[in-house]
Amino acid sequence: MAKRRARNAKKRVSSQPVALRSTSEKIKIVTKKFITFLVLFAVSYILFKITSEGFWHDLFLLLVLVFGFVALAFFIVWMVLLLMKSMGKQ
Repeated sequence: MAKRRARNAKKRVSSQPVALRSTSEKIKIVTKKFITFLVLFAVSYILFKITSEGFWHDLFLLLVLVFGFVALAFFIVWMVLLLMKSMGKQ
């Protein structure tokens, strides 16, 4: 039987530590993403109401649902960050 060699696992250590973002920077990022998905939701909803053909109607319905849920998720994250910021100042 052949003898197996043990491989030394080398872990890479990053040269720079991960920079943590402040709460206000996180709020700005989440606000931009929330507005983006809210606009996409509105455009998809308008196109959903305008179209009557089956394929496009179903496609825009799917987009409305996806963008709506993602916008709702960003809204919840935004509310949590605002709550954390207000609790931190007390």
